[in-house]
Amino acid sequence: MTTRLTNSDIVYKQKVASSFSRAAHSYDQYAVFQEQVLTQLVEWYSPVMDQRWLDLGTGTGRALSVLKGQQVVGLDLSFSMIHKARQRVPSAAFVCADAEALPFANSVFDGVMSSLAIQWCLTPSQLFSELFRVLSDQGQVLVSTLVSGSMPELSIAWQGVDGRSHHNHYPSMAKVLADCKAAGFFIQKAQQHTMTVHYPTVKEAVYSLKKVGASIVMEDSSVISPSKWKAFELQYKQLQTQLGIPLSYEVAFIQLTKVDHG
Repeated sequence: MTTRLTNSDIVYKQKVASSFSRAAHSYDQYAVFQEQVLTQLVEWYSPVMDQRWLDLGTGTGRALSVLKGQQVVGLDLSFSMIHKARQRVPSAAFVCADAEALPFANSVFDGVMSSLAIQWCLTPSQLFSELFRVLSDQGQVLVSTLVSGSMPELSIAWQGVDGRSHHNHYPSMAKVLADCKAAGFFIQKAQQHTMTVHYPTVKEAVYSLKKVGASIVMEDSSVISPSKWKAFELQYKQLQTQLGIPLSYEVAFIQLTKVDHG
């Protein structure tokens, strides 16, 4: 059963869509981390030609190129991202929709790929129920998502400024897997990796989030003054290593199979 959205839920989803739409033109230039994650995720992809696959949270369509030989549908919450994806892979079909309320009939896909998109969903249990619904029996899901412990450098720096985190917090790997099981999925494989990207400056580390649309923060509407930003930069610079300014993520890589006992 689809969860009824509250007004605050609708506003949040509109903010997410707007943030990624603004970043559509700069995304590919700044998506270093996102490319690393997708490269790792597709190592688990074993193609069977002429299947029907959904790229959930397609963004600029990077995963669509991997799914060549399939009947592919790219879905995103942002019209601007879909426009960029269509330019990259004009042969694919595209839908602008909410991943938690998929506009598809039951059992229409053989597979779903989703890289660094589902962390923007409000109700993961609803998301995985929807994925289970639209997959055929023995259909598979390949997903990467951020989990708890991501971006500790931001937390450390902001804690030294005002005691707040100013970034999103994510569920544990155990919670994500519990939601998968509750939806009916069999977990084929699940791994959690720490991935760190280094930047020349604090500004570029933060831009790596802003320029891909990932800077929206749930339940945080505070305005950061220039003096507070300067204090944040000074705190963050203390974490610099020989490789540069670090920004670390905890990434879950999960492979699921739908086993329909009905």
